[in-house]
Amino acid sequence: MKRILIATAIAAATFTTASHACTSIAWNTDFGTLTTRTNDWVEATSPILGTIKAGTVRFTHGVEGQGAIYKTQYNILAILAYDGLVHDGVNSEGMQVNTLYYAPMTMKDSGSKTISQLAFGEFLIANYATVEEVVQNIATIKTELASHPLIPNAPTFHWSLTDKSGDRLVIEHDEDGISIYRGDDAMVMTNQPSQQTHLDAWSTASGKISKTWSEADFGSTGNTNPRDRFLHASYFSEQLTQPSSSVNGMMKLATTAFRIPHDAANREVNGVMAGYATEWSLTQNLDTGEAVWEYLWGDTWTNVKFNFYDILKSNKDIRFKMDDPKLAGNITQKIIASGR
Repeated sequence: MKRILIATAIAAATFTTASHACTSIAWNTDFGTLTTRTNDWVEATSPILGTIKAGTVRFTHGVEGQGAIYKTQYNILAILAYDGLVHDGVNSEGMQVNTLYYAPMTMKDSGSKTISQLAFGEFLIANYATVEEVVQNIATIKTELASHPLIPNAPTFHWSLTDKSGDRLVIEHDEDGISIYRGDDAMVMTNQPSQQTHLDAWSTASGKISKTWSEADFGSTGNTNPRDRFLHASYFSEQLTQPSSSVNGMMKLATTAFRIPHDAANREVNGVMAGYATEWSLTQNLDTGEAVWEYLWGDTWTNVKFNFYDILKSNKDIRFKMDDPKLAGNITQKIIASGR
């Protein structure tokens, strides 16, 4: 019980001390548009793989009864956390959203018809089929910072969107308005400071590299902070050559994301060293629906495959535990069979 209380206290504090970390990377290949992401956090999030059907009534502030309601336009398969929030998801049209922590996020609007940061990513893949549609409509979406009953301090995020055409977008809500980054400027994403700051750092670092080899200094100190993870992912993903297959490409891309080691020191919170680590990673092919999920926390270490298009086509209501230590192999049919 004491250890649980300590972990909860650290989790609450780290929403304000910005230790939440993740990395998201995309790669357009001859075998499809590939993405990979890590989820790095201070505690297990008990991830659930769940479906949200087209026509489902959802709440604009992410929690039942909070904000206004809207109906989803597309079927969604998502990683759900903290009582049903869409953490990471893909819709039936092949557009995916990654939600990553972003300390400077600023949302100034208010009112029941606003979309909160807790539902923003979900709202985009629920209502739009492509990155281009999002770009055309994003200025019309009013947003608001909202709290969640299970999270002590309102979390702040930014988002990446990738569609199966290979188009990619990073969205940040800053003090001076919405910032969007598209195409090559959006392929790698970590956390604060801004995407532009990371791009500038990478431009400076890469401009000093005369030769790409094992002794090249690309600016990273090898630490777990967002700057170093961005440099690491940018440096290694730019060296990728065309894969020999979809699986080969997904494997290659997954190796470019920096994983936070377990028990890595972060910072002291109330006299206790707060660590964080990679809890899970998800690599997907947005053309074929192939997905590789790895979960590594506590006594659970699994690496499994599933096809998200096959699961969506089943049209079943699914809530499937993704931290089950007994998962193995291709679990597509197991997931479908668990639904109603």
